[in-house]
Amino acid sequence: MTAVINRVCHAGVAVAILCSAIACSTGPPKTDAQRQADKETVERVEAALNADTLLYAKHISVHADDGVVRLSGYVWDPPDLNEAQNVAAQVQGVDRVVNELELQRNGLGDSPVSR
Repeated sequence: MTAVINRVCHAGVAVAILCSAIACSTGPPKTDAQRQADKETVERVEAALNADTLLYAKHISVHADDGVVRLSGYVWDPPDLNEAQNVAAQVQGVDRVVNELELQRNGLGDSPVSR
């Protein structure tokens, strides 16, 4: 009986810790102004990527969250991985760039995009 009570107590503590971690990781909801600022940052980064003549950016997705820009998708050439990050970093309102781009080689790469 004591073992069962111990397990229930341990499970309760684990659930409490998990709930606390989740509560701390989710901040307050964004205001309309914050959502608008993120949207404008995304638009500026997308425009800069598309304007770069050295970069084919049609398969790059951009997400912004309070100055942090996340690039995802894929590019065709190795230099494009850095070019996209450099272009995004120079855009007004971007404090940091998280580069999650993948290299796609003639449609045969071993990435989730080509599987």
